[in-house]
Amino acid sequence: MWNAGACLQIDGLHVEREGAEILRGLSLSVDCGERLIVAGPNGAGKTTLLKAILGIVPARAGRVVVLGDQVGSRQWSRSRRRVGYVNQESVTVDYPISGQEVVAIGTCSLRLGRGERNRRIEQAMAAVGCEHLRHRGYARLSGGEKQKLSIARCLCQDPQLLLLDEPTSSLDPASRADLMALLRRLNEQRRLTLVMVSHDAQALSEPGWRIERMEAGAFVRGAP
Repeated sequence: MWNAGACLQIDGLHVEREGAEILRGLSLSVDCGERLIVAGPNGAGKTTLLKAILGIVPARAGRVVVLGDQVGSRQWSRSRRRVGYVNQESVTVDYPISGQEVVAIGTCSLRLGRGERNRRIEQAMAAVGCEHLRHRGYARLSGGEKQKLSIARCLCQDPQLLLLDEPTSSLDPASRADLMALLRRLNEQRRLTLVMVSHDAQALSEPGWRIERMEAGAFVRGAP
């Protein structure tokens, strides 16, 4: 059923790539302030789903509405900045960039004065608990530290929706638990809507998350 007041609404979404159908008629509604995990094996279409929500990959059919604006419409640009995206930590960076400079990337598309820009960076790093990484070289950080900086980068945008692509995949169990606790806190304190794709059993066992399962580009309703 269509829910016009949802934070994220997907209706009959089909996505193709090189003639192959990747997403097959997906429909989904996510309320504001909800925590959702889209679970499924590699190749299920989870990352493609996130990219369709962001408007990176076009839909062959169906529609995606985020914060009241249809993705790809003229009005979408005003909502796009309220959507943060944390990609899977798998990129090796060997050029010199500090933790603070990574977080500052989140302000690049915003028209902010220097004072407001610095305030947002400081508040975002404090909210995530990564102030100590301010002057650290990004290339030397652990997977968990990089993910915290990525989340802080998104917080600079003052997002209402945060999309996360396998954020725990490169983390040890302690770092996974730390990251999941951080996401829970941001959700509860900021009412930040979270949509995370994952096949991590530890993440899937966390309480308070709604779980939708995907296989071969479609949701498996009623799956355990």
